[in-house]
Amino acid sequence: MNVKAVVGLLALALCLGFTAHQASAEKKALIDQVDGAGYGTAGCGLGSIIFGAKPGKIQIVSATTNGIYGNQSFGITSGTSNCDIPHMGQQAAVFIEVNKEALRKEAAIGQGESVDAVAMILNCEKAEVRSEMKSHFDRYFSEDVDSYETVRRLLNSGVCPNQG
Repeated sequence: MNVKAVVGLLALALCLGFTAHQASAEKKALIDQVDGAGYGTAGCGLGSIIFGAKPGKIQIVSATTNGIYGNQSFGITSGTSNCDIPHMGQQAAVFIEVNKEALRKEAAIGQGESVDAVAMILNCEKAEVRSEMKSHFDRYFSEDVDSYETVRRLLNSGVCPNQG
């Protein structure tokens, strides 16, 4: 057997062993995940499965992993990759809190990845959320409105027909 084949088989065995270990691990409740037991500031996705809730710069690596493989958005909408669907409102509120400045800037112009991510988390049409946040910016981003209130107002606005 050549060296490349041995290295390839070893890598495959490690991946399968890691995957089997992760599959057997008990999934944490969302509140535990938000508190840092299931995933850290990078959020859910492949990065959270690999790196968990370890604090510090590893969360940058976790977020980069999520971004490179593009699995976080899919996980949020499908309930996979350490993401939960039943608590989309809570997930959206956490996302809004963590991304508040970027979201504020994007909402002011009616477009951007953060605005689209909020729409995706809440299972809303992106164009509707873009328009709503831009048209009623102060309703969502005044100083007296926290992230949970932003979610509540968005859901009650009618732009998320399956939610409000």
